[in-house]
Amino acid sequence: MSKRTPAYWKGTNVVLDVGWGDNGKGKFVDIGSQYADLVVRWAGGPNAGHTINNEFGEFKFHLMPSGIFNSLCVLGDTVIIDPDILIGEIDELNLRGFPINESNLLISADASLIFDWHKRRDVLSEAARGGKMIGTTGRGIGPTYADRTDRTGLKIHHLYEPDFEKRLMREFVWQTRMTKLMEGKTHIGNLSREDFEGISPHAFNQMVRKSIGNGPYDFEKMYDRLTIARERLEPMVKNVFPIIQKVHRDGGNLLGEGAQGALLDLDLGTTPYVTSSHPTMAGFSIATGINANEVRNVYGVTRAYGARVGEGPFPTELEDETGEYIRKVGKEYGTTTGRPRRCGWFDAIITKYSVRVSGATKVALTKLDVLDELDEIKICIGYKVDGQRYDADTLPTIKPRFLYRAKPIYETMPGWEQKTSEVRSFGDLPLKAQKYALRIEDLLSTPIKFVSVGPEREATIVR
Repeated sequence: MSKRTPAYWKGTNVVLDVGWGDNGKGKFVDIGSQYADLVVRWAGGPNAGHTINNEFGEFKFHLMPSGIFNSLCVLGDTVIIDPDILIGEIDELNLRGFPINESNLLISADASLIFDWHKRRDVLSEAARGGKMIGTTGRGIGPTYADRTDRTGLKIHHLYEPDFEKRLMREFVWQTRMTKLMEGKTHIGNLSREDFEGISPHAFNQMVRKSIGNGPYDFEKMYDRLTIARERLEPMVKNVFPIIQKVHRDGGNLLGEGAQGALLDLDLGTTPYVTSSHPTMAGFSIATGINANEVRNVYGVTRAYGARVGEGPFPTELEDETGEYIRKVGKEYGTTTGRPRRCGWFDAIITKYSVRVSGATKVALTKLDVLDELDEIKICIGYKVDGQRYDADTLPTIKPRFLYRAKPIYETMPGWEQKTSEVRSFGDLPLKAQKYALRIEDLLSTPIKFVSVGPEREATIVR
């Protein structure tokens, strides 16, 4: 590393999101990775969307770690991988003059693979919910994690094992039968394991169609794509655990990169409107074997206002001109889906909960500049549910059964009505903007370390 490392990026640190995702953690990973020996992404799959703005241009990543421009990066065991999407991102970076190879990207041999059937099952499951959809991205994330939990499915290392073709054939038949049952088709034929011996992908494809019928998948095309992926990714596939542990134990600078947000955690989030992994510090520990007491800083990233994409409760949502104004100025559209994000005021109650359960020790406050032209700004400091008031210390749950009934209690603060995007020190922010940030810090009982006033690296104030 050519740059002198600031104290707050030394050792092992983690960047995660303390909201419903999309709060700008990719920017802070990009910044912190300038000083890192290793960046480890530990959660999610191509349902994530990280936008990076740096000297190389603007990039929108789904699987590629945000630290790829500065450091050796790892896709950890608990990330799930769609090889087509990953190779597409590798090709884009190659075309834009930034070659990707084993010198800057490593892929865990134990990461699970997303297949066409996972995406199909995702769509079918969502459709079956009728009016109670959970708002998935349709990228096959939930079904892939479900297979992983069920100890089925294929992982990266299976691509390189001698029996890969037979494994894939068995999986193909089983998943085709499952999909047909989900589609309500009961006649699904019969193929035994013995049928897979010594048969070409083309012949197998024809046999499946004859036995099971015209299913939603084409084995031959899938096999060809995987053959390309196997060759392209092989130099980068490693057993990454000892690599991660060595950097950490040797006192190197290791940066954990989260995906999604803590409020989307499978267990601690607003279930069922959540993701299928653990975007919290606990998830980082599961993926790396590094415990919370071994991490120097956990930076929790949150906007200066509220936003959420997809379904689920959102107590401070604004369905008026102010909400539309925030969406327009903040360019609030999902990186992965393109869906308009729901926007609202900053919710100090649920964010304090998230700071606690995510393990965040410091806060990065983003998009303060989006609020520059508002004459007044509100912060949710409590909820009223069935006539009873709750604050962050008396919050009983964040599950929908409670949050859908929660009416926000607001504190109103004056807007600063001044441009902040060129400001580079906290003391140079308008006084009212400083007071707003400090009020959030007080309500979260957690120090604000960074304030972002634009998407660029340099538009970041360090306190």
